[in-house]
Amino acid sequence: MTPLLLILSLLGGIALSLYGMKVMSQGILKVAGSRMRASLRSISSNRLHSFWTGTWITAIIQSSSAMTVMTVGLVNAGLLSVSQSIAIMMGANVGTTLSAWIIATLGFQWNIHSWALPFVILALPFVFSNRPTFRPWGEILMGVSLYVLGFTTFIDLMPSPSEQPAAAEFIAMLSGWGYGSIFLFVLIGICITIILRSSAATILLAMALVATEWLIFPIAAALVIGDNVGTTLTAVIASRKANISARRTAYSHLLFNLFGMLWSLVLIYPISEVTWQFVSFGTGFPSPAALAFGIAIFHTCFNFVTALLLIGFISQIKALVARFLPITDDDDEELSLHFIQGGLLSTAELSIEEARKEAILFAVRCQRMLQLTDDFLRLPADHAQYSHTFSRIEKYEKITDRLELEIVRYLSRIDTSTVSGHTAARTRALFRIVDELESIGDACYKIACVVLRKNEHHVAFIHMQQQNIDKMVSLTRQALDQMITLLKKPEINEADMQRAYNMEDGINALRTQLRELNIGNIQNGDYSYQSGMFYMDIVGSCEKIGDFVINVVEAYSEQSNYV
Repeated sequence: MTPLLLILSLLGGIALSLYGMKVMSQGILKVAGSRMRASLRSISSNRLHSFWTGTWITAIIQSSSAMTVMTVGLVNAGLLSVSQSIAIMMGANVGTTLSAWIIATLGFQWNIHSWALPFVILALPFVFSNRPTFRPWGEILMGVSLYVLGFTTFIDLMPSPSEQPAAAEFIAMLSGWGYGSIFLFVLIGICITIILRSSAATILLAMALVATEWLIFPIAAALVIGDNVGTTLTAVIASRKANISARRTAYSHLLFNLFGMLWSLVLIYPISEVTWQFVSFGTGFPSPAALAFGIAIFHTCFNFVTALLLIGFISQIKALVARFLPITDDDDEELSLHFIQGGLLSTAELSIEEARKEAILFAVRCQRMLQLTDDFLRLPADHAQYSHTFSRIEKYEKITDRLELEIVRYLSRIDTSTVSGHTAARTRALFRIVDELESIGDACYKIACVVLRKNEHHVAFIHMQQQNIDKMVSLTRQALDQMITLLKKPEINEADMQRAYNMEDGINALRTQLRELNIGNIQNGDYSYQSGMFYMDIVGSCEKIGDFVINVVEAYSEQSNYV
């Protein structure tokens, strides 16, 4: 095999392994994603609980990068605090070490290369099944097969130093500079992990190089240390457009991994010697499989000890990062999205959760807009705040238009063709919810415009009209408040729906009553026809808001109770 073909084949093995891991991870998330999200949501302030949750989820999905990006996304969506997320990612650092043990066992100890292809055949019927519930299991089987096939191919193709003397001499030179070589290979480990976005690929490379005697053990351990730092940059990149809490989470992850790098670099030679003696079992020189297990042992101990040293200092880590990333005032804060500023997250489920949180904030802004509209209704035309209040309502109307556009654009980028029925239902519901919320904003603005025209025509409401408008606005505000409360709940029950319908019935009944009274009041000369027209426009807009509110509640009820 020519050198170029050998290099391409080795890279192909790594690529196949990475792709298999991605397919497997996606399948697992489709099968157990809801349970994992429930576990993350149920995390309490207990840091050990958060730590072990991060450990087992990462061990299952076999991707620390996916776990850290997911955690940053949950913080960005307001589902986790920074303190909880720090403990979760400490656990993720430990959970990801399982991949090293899998590679050492299946690639060096048992070498089940010949079993990978039969597993592909076993996976195919599930992948092409007409039943959506079967497909994720096929993805898991297919992913495992490609993962194993990839890293075993890489291990089998890795040449010995005697087969490539020029390359061996060059690497030997790079390895002979003492601590200079250690720092160099830490940097190489960081770069490889950033480029491939996978800690498992760097671990595989370290194991293969030490097992085939390309690298001495301390140098291979330096690659592992660099790998741990490199994987944190995935979360940092993912958080660059997120809110301040998500950015603090990502940088906390980087901070405690840098601490782990520092203490392990100081003790790298003693640790390497102890590990060498342990895996050699007194024979003087370990076997290739034993050396691979040595890397797995070092990787696990490195991450576990770092977590053990820092688990009690989460508050201090949070405070330190807060000093470097302070909260800054943003004059255009209301015009910006809070939860979905960045791109789509690692899973459709998590991306939809971000959109749901953004929809809740959208509803809160509609609530503020209705409050402003109510204030505007009470202001005389010559009041100092009259024009300013109307300008704020205009601004909120633009905000609602932009929010609908941005959230819909975000939801449109989510691929719902490969997700569960519940996830697809949530997406459809969110499309409807944001459309109805934008209509609430339009209705509030319409009320303000009616008031503006009324005052321009020098039309005044009598006390009875103002009282009835106050009743109508009050009922509308209660319905909107109840809607926001329901949107924050994981699911809506029949009692919740009945209360929402009762509020809607109350608004409709008052609208009908006032409409009938309005004709008689005009005929009796209580107020002019023009005054009655403006009056009923406001009442009708409030009733429309009630319709939009119940539409939001129904949409959310349908998706939250989807089976």
